[in-house]
Parts: sequence; C-alpha cells; structure tokens
Amino acid sequence: MRALLLALLVGVAAGPAAAQDHRAAPRVDALDWLAGEPMTLLDWGIARLRGDLDYAAAEAAQGGRSTLARSGAFYRPQDRRIVAYANFVEPAANRTEAVCVELFGRVAGALVRGAPQGSGGASWYLESVFGHEARGANRPPELGEQMADRVALQVTLGARAPDAFEDPRRVTCTGRLDSPPAGIALRVEG
Repeated sequence: MRALLLALLVGVAAGPAAAQDHRAAPRVDALDWLAGEPMTLLDWGIARLRGDLDYAAAEAAQGGRSTLARSGAFYRPQDRRIVAYANFVEPAANRTEAVCVELFGRVAGALVRGAPQGSGGASWYLESVFGHEARGANRPPELGEQMADRVALQVTLGARAPDAFEDPRRVTCTGRLDSPPAGIALRVEG
C-alpha cells in the first residue's frame, strides 16, 4: 500500500512537468522563419516609400527652420491605409497650421518630384513605388489612383521628446500626396 501511495505521489509530482514537455512548441529559428516568408508588393512598396520619405523629409527640413525627428511608413490593416509620416521638431512659435501645411507641401513635393507634372503626379509616383515592371493582366487598371486614395501623408510638428511633457502643443496635417492646402486635415493638440 505504501509503495502504491508513493508511486501515485511521484506520478502526480512528475505529471505537470511531463505535460509541459508534450505541449512545448518546437523552437523555430528566426532567420529560417524570415528566409521562408514571402515578400509581397505591398511590403516592397512600403519599404520603397519609407526610403523615399526619409530623403524627402530630410530635404524639407533643410529648408531652414525645421529639424526632422523621425519619418517612416506603415500599413494600418484596420482601415486598409498606408501612413507615411514625418515628425519635425519646431519651436513653439513655429508650431502653427501654416508651417505644418508648408512642410506637408515640401515633403509631398519632394516625394513626387520625378513624376509627370500635373494632377496625376502622385498617382504615377505611387504606381511606380507599389507596382513592378511586369504589367500582368490581373494588375488593377487604376493602381496608381487607388494607391493615391490609400496612402496618407502625415506631418507632425512638436517639441523635442524630452520637452514634450512641459510643452505638449502639437500640430498635425494629414492628406493625400496631391492634396491642395485646403484639402489637408489639420489637428492641434495641447
């Protein structure tokens, strides 16, 4: 009886550890996983847009009074939008709607500079960034225009990160790459 009780106690004590061993997922090597994942035109286009935006935002900052804090691009699946953003550090006196709209125009202009002039420049630029050279039969005929509707440029003016709690005023402008000044949405916080 004692031996049976002892065997039961040992079995109960070893049970959870044994169960954990069976449930542990095999470890997947990060590089193997990354090498096996496909890259889509969406991934490639966002990477290209991010690179172009880095140059465009730096060029806009060189225009005089602005300091580029950060820029980038990401996909927002909940509303199927691609957000290209540029955050600039500005003194409080320069954090105005007019300065935001001016920087927005300089960043957007630098992005589409090589595109044909006129109303289709943003569409042409985005089609070249998100498409590939092979134009297959299944390619949407209005790829550029659809992308112009889905890519939002967001420019934000704020304080330096260490000063943001004491100086929280931020101005944000958001719109399409080809938005006229009147078509840019403005938001002021703080």
